[in-house]
Amino acid sequence: MIFIKIGLSVNISLDKTYVLNIISNLKGGVMRLISLLMSLGIAGLLYANWQYIGPPGGQLYTMAISPVNENMVYAGSYSSPTKIFRSTNKGITWTEVGSFGSYCYTMTVSQSGVIYAGYYGSIYKSTDNGATWIPSSVGNVGFYDLEAHPTDPNTIYGCGYRYVSGSDYAIVFIKTTNAGNNWSTVDVYVGGYSYGYGISVDRNNPNVIYVGGSVYSTTYEPRIFKSTNGGNTFTQVYSSTAGYYVYDVAVNPANSNIVYACTYYDGIYRSTDAGQNWTKVSSAYYNYRLGVSPANPNYVYCSGIYYFYRSTDAGETWTDLTASLPANYHYGLAVSRTNHLEVLVGNRAGAFKTTNGGTNWIASNDGINLGLPVVAATAAPSTPTTVYIQVEDVGVYKTTNCGSSWILCPSFSSCGDMASIAVKYNDPNYVMAIEGLG
Repeated sequence: MIFIKIGLSVNISLDKTYVLNIISNLKGGVMRLISLLMSLGIAGLLYANWQYIGPPGGQLYTMAISPVNENMVYAGSYSSPTKIFRSTNKGITWTEVGSFGSYCYTMTVSQSGVIYAGYYGSIYKSTDNGATWIPSSVGNVGFYDLEAHPTDPNTIYGCGYRYVSGSDYAIVFIKTTNAGNNWSTVDVYVGGYSYGYGISVDRNNPNVIYVGGSVYSTTYEPRIFKSTNGGNTFTQVYSSTAGYYVYDVAVNPANSNIVYACTYYDGIYRSTDAGQNWTKVSSAYYNYRLGVSPANPNYVYCSGIYYFYRSTDAGETWTDLTASLPANYHYGLAVSRTNHLEVLVGNRAGAFKTTNGGTNWIASNDGINLGLPVVAATAAPSTPTTVYIQVEDVGVYKTTNCGSSWILCPSFSSCGDMASIAVKYNDPNYVMAIEGLG
């Protein structure tokens, strides 16, 4: 959906393809009227250059905070090419600084400030804060997670999958010890549709590495593997027939015996003996990423497709904070290294930030203009500078100045999106809406 401005006082919200379809279906006098208007120059609207006026935001898939500078945060769009955004003030404002030619599933920053991002077959590296990117080939390996060594700036770890033969895939561990110039791979598990989704390195002993993923033969089986020799070999430490995947794993930075794992459909698990035994501590599902605060390791966060959870007791119990976080598909998660209450999330609507541990969130999308999925829009008849729009899976936005600025209106429906919005003909503040999109 694109918003355009005509003249000085009239705002129109139109989708170009939608307009063309309407015109093609019009008959008789209405068609002749359209033809007359087109002859007067209105047709130029259909083919003119389009100007994006908001709302700011758009789908982000990855986020990473630099260990060199806490104020420096990076985010990657869910698009091909991937657009890279950088914030120098902890995610308050953003600048689009670079891009590379594929999707980005994962991102991490080394101890020297070098950024690494991965997709299928290539890992991209930036040494200039995201402005330019250099690819390095890693064969036919697809990457789902990367993590930097806690002290060595030249060592980066990752996990993913590779095709073996027939219907067999392998969970793969990858590693570089020379800042990405060369990568080595180790097959963690081979057989069936095997994928590695999440990796975590013990900050107190980087030779201890956990890889979470899934294996499929007749059913999806979440698995966790552990290495105690820097990734040379792995041993399976968790397996189940429930939960589909282990999407992420995390080691508590203050206590190496405490390890977390989030599954897609069988809750969050916790080990207190370095992965030997696991206990289900939450029934949260559709989980995706885990983040533990180095500033206060009792604070653990879990973001997912629809939900957001927090623990304040090192993962023993969890609180559902979903209602306070707008939008969904919370794939990007970055926890401050110096403030356990400061968290950034990247989701379908953009970047959101909390400074009180997830109790409240504010949209932090200044500078992120990726486009949002608009499913309904209406201008106020008496005040055309006022426009209301429904952004899919987010809520209703309002502008009173032709799109120069937007506010997200308070949530008023727990059912779904608004299929139609109407504004009273003589009162721009009197708004009615019909829910009808599920």
